[in-house]
Amino acid sequence: MHQPSHGRTAGRGGIRRLLGAGMVVVFLVGACGTGGNGTAAPTGGDKPYAGTTLHMLMEDLTETHYIADLLPDLEAKTGIKVEFEQVPYSNMYEKLVPQLSGPEKSGSYDAVAVDYYWPGEFARSGWMLPLDDLIARDATDLSGIVPAFFDVNGKVDGKTYYVPYFPYPMGIVYRKDLDIQIPSTMEEYVAYTKSLKKGDFYGAAMQGAPTDPIAMEWLNFLFANGGDLYAADLKTPTVNNEIGLKALNQYLDMIDNAAQTGAAGANLDDASNTFAQGKAATMVTYVTIFAGFFQDPESSSVVDKWDVAPMPGTGQGNVGVWSFGIPKSSKNPEAAWEFIKWVTAEDVSRQRSLKGGSPAYSSFYSDPEILAKFPYLTKALDILKSGKGLPLITKQQDLVATLGRELSEAASKRKSPQAALDAIAEKLAELAAEG
Repeated sequence: MHQPSHGRTAGRGGIRRLLGAGMVVVFLVGACGTGGNGTAAPTGGDKPYAGTTLHMLMEDLTETHYIADLLPDLEAKTGIKVEFEQVPYSNMYEKLVPQLSGPEKSGSYDAVAVDYYWPGEFARSGWMLPLDDLIARDATDLSGIVPAFFDVNGKVDGKTYYVPYFPYPMGIVYRKDLDIQIPSTMEEYVAYTKSLKKGDFYGAAMQGAPTDPIAMEWLNFLFANGGDLYAADLKTPTVNNEIGLKALNQYLDMIDNAAQTGAAGANLDDASNTFAQGKAATMVTYVTIFAGFFQDPESSSVVDKWDVAPMPGTGQGNVGVWSFGIPKSSKNPEAAWEFIKWVTAEDVSRQRSLKGGSPAYSSFYSDPEILAKFPYLTKALDILKSGKGLPLITKQQDLVATLGRELSEAASKRKSPQAALDAIAEKLAELAAEG
């Protein structure tokens, strides 16, 4: 959750505001003291990085808070202190790029949290350090992490630049207490949600606002119908073929005839609140990250009344992943690697999952202690394994911006569905030619 102001307020940042504090915060762990600028060298002994402070930009959401709660363990083991600058998602990219693109050891951030919009651009621009040699040197065992996450946000052009820590797969949440049954095809799902709309109860809570919300939501319709943005060569756009048109027409039909009033302008917060208030039968959303919200009796009327399911049709949904990497501009690359090893290690990852974090390790989806708190995870693993990420072109950020803008034009009836898809295809061809 990738919404950013989820303006992406209207975006994944939305997720994040739902789950997090929704403001800009600087979170300090430990005193700044000696080495507060992160320039101190390792000292050896039991705490080889005593006096080293890492500076990181993080989205202000619950997963960040879970990590912050555990940071005293990192300091106790290594001496490393960490400062998190927590900001809304919509501010992250614009703050990261100037720092990552600077000269070696000149940046403000020692390690970076990378959303799945950015891995190709950051790596191919020469801003990130490859991690394969560090992984081999330290015999770092990452085998327990779902392998597909490295395809979404880990490897670029055969090299490992990022270690996944926070997946956010998309599928359907639905009201199990109302005996809602998710059909097997998208055609049936659209018709079913339309039939469920009665008065102020809706067949689906939807988020049709630009940019992030509508782009992330509609990709599920495209993938579920067997469509894709590009052909296998990642050069030829296929988004505007008959499958893409079918998927967009289905989406617009639901926005107009199954969703809540104003759905074409709604963001993730709006749609999630509609579902949490018991006003919708289904919602296409991030299925592993809403336990804290939908299960909170102070904010939700659907506690223990919901479950998750894959998208109908192909079963494929949109899967995003957050990962950690080290920029070449880092002042403390070795200490940053120690942080990444620590935060993505199985024991620390498990502690985050027990708090409600979205698990990156396959085994956590069958862990009895975790499942006792979050039973829906048994179904979420299949959704993760079958899902798709964004195509690994360099300018993924521009791809999403184009999707959001043009799909919104169709949702608002300013463009026909085919015209909107043709405009998307034209831009995708340009982006592919750029690499």
